[in-house]
Amino acid sequence: MLHFIRERAQGWVAWFIVGLITIPFALWGVNSYITGDSDVVVASVNGEPIKQVEFQRALQQFRDNMRQRMGDNFDPSLFDNTETKQTILDGLIQQRLLYAANQSLGQRVDDSDISRAVQQTPAFQVDGQFNIERYKQLLSRAGFSPSSYESQLRMDLLGRELTNNIQSTAIVTDYDIDRLLGIEKQKRELAYGIVKAAPLAATIDISDADAKAVYDERQALYTTPEQISVDYIMLSVADLADKLIVDNTTLAQFYTDNQDQFMSAEQRRASHILIEGDAEIALKVLAAAEYRLAQGEAFDVVAKELSQDTGSASSGGDLGFMQAGVMGDVAFDEALFGLDNVGDISQIVKTDYGHHLITVTEIKAPEGKAFEDVKGDVEVSYRRQEAEQLFFEQAELLAELSYENPDSLDLAAEELDLTIQSSGMFTRDGGEGIAANNKFVNVSFSDDVLVEGLNSTVIELSDTELVVVHKKSHERESQLPFDVVASTIKDQLKLERAEQKASDMGQDLLIKLEAGETASTLFEAGQWHEMAVVERSLATVNREVLDKAYAMKKPDGQPVYQGVGLTNGDYAIVVLKSVIEGDIASASEQDRAGLSAYLARNNGDSELKAFLVSLEADADIEVSPNYIK
Repeated sequence: MLHFIRERAQGWVAWFIVGLITIPFALWGVNSYITGDSDVVVASVNGEPIKQVEFQRALQQFRDNMRQRMGDNFDPSLFDNTETKQTILDGLIQQRLLYAANQSLGQRVDDSDISRAVQQTPAFQVDGQFNIERYKQLLSRAGFSPSSYESQLRMDLLGRELTNNIQSTAIVTDYDIDRLLGIEKQKRELAYGIVKAAPLAATIDISDADAKAVYDERQALYTTPEQISVDYIMLSVADLADKLIVDNTTLAQFYTDNQDQFMSAEQRRASHILIEGDAEIALKVLAAAEYRLAQGEAFDVVAKELSQDTGSASSGGDLGFMQAGVMGDVAFDEALFGLDNVGDISQIVKTDYGHHLITVTEIKAPEGKAFEDVKGDVEVSYRRQEAEQLFFEQAELLAELSYENPDSLDLAAEELDLTIQSSGMFTRDGGEGIAANNKFVNVSFSDDVLVEGLNSTVIELSDTELVVVHKKSHERESQLPFDVVASTIKDQLKLERAEQKASDMGQDLLIKLEAGETASTLFEAGQWHEMAVVERSLATVNREVLDKAYAMKKPDGQPVYQGVGLTNGDYAIVVLKSVIEGDIASASEQDRAGLSAYLARNNGDSELKAFLVSLEADADIEVSPNYIK
């Protein structure tokens, strides 16, 4: 992708997408202890209240959605901060504004659209079919009724329809594309020299008196940090599963009731045509492939010619047998396993790999397994299912007992048969083991735990682990003696003075170069780089030097000289001799298509931002700041 796009791909719209509250595709979580008083108003938009229960539900939905997306990399503490809460609240406010705008414009979402969206949500399906009992169960778990969920879904879909309509009106001209291509492909002729700071540090001596003066001035930097250790109890699905007592009769009955779980998975032999890169080009290529297939050409012939999957194209796109989940992409699985018969061809499918056409060439039906052959799997499934049910039941009791008996973990531990464990000492930056979890650390240093000596609220470490902590011991921050930190201070002062010396030397050299002295006589060997024509994305030139060169004004007949301090302490002198305009004609169709898509998206985002700003300016919005701290 073009450097221009890479530099500007992130912005406010990414946060708007996060902030615009979306109905999750998996509803999970212990709702009973995250919701609050349903009458407390967090904010109001033109007199319409946003209540605490709605705000907290939206926050939990967002966390659950991120847990699904991030998998094992999910860290709850990343999404338990003021910034996230403010973003969620902003999203709810914007949602209200968009809904009101939809109403005034006469836009609507039919009941049939709501029904279709609900029935097509994978979380509400069993064996690929919508299941009303699962629908009600998941909504109940997340604190929704069907009517409240569908009302929220209607608002969400209306907001999406309006924002999509606004964004799709963006216009991109050839002039816009040519202008940015010219900037992107521009080249510059430059030379540069580096005055290195590290060698200068070795020539600098720091006295004890200088170090002591710094120590006295910056004493706050030279302390042992505040530390705490806590007792804690953990409720986890894994521990509950281990404690269950099971027998063969129970397992045999579970096997009988759930035989579908213990069958060999259906396997399908698949072939595909993969087109990577720009979406617009890929869709055109695959549309042409669809036409050829509709005219009777064999799938393997078209795949050999067009597919960009180097591993399968030579064999006609054949991927061999696979079962659901092997590809690691939900869209691919849904397309492949949604085909009814051998020889059927999917519609164009977008995945993380690119765009595909997929066909199934052979199907192996699932086969049942005898109880004795899968007894171990049966036990694991039974324990997991029973433990999850217990987990939700005991989570409520954990929250209740630890809150009603705030001075000790003993009663909660006894009632729930949990072991009181202890952490080692850790700082506000965390520690080892469970203290490496940021949320655990933040709650341990909260006023309730640290100052009041109370049990913490229930901490959700993951979707299967809950923890409550209680202070065990606490050590305040203390001053380190000068003798302990003297050598560290001297090393730091050497670096600081070396950086300043490099800067002073560099500025002197800059003056001499501008006066006409030659670089070869001013710089040591290896520190001066002669004139060369460079591109914006050249990796062999220091990035900061390159950025400086592209920020400098175009020379008017004479070279332009500028100095810049580098983040590593060195000082660079950059000489810009000429600017060579970008060769627009050399841009590929893929470059032009990618830049066009970027500009359309960027312009559409700008239109949407302006629209939202105007809605907010005309609205009466009141926010209670207490609920985003």
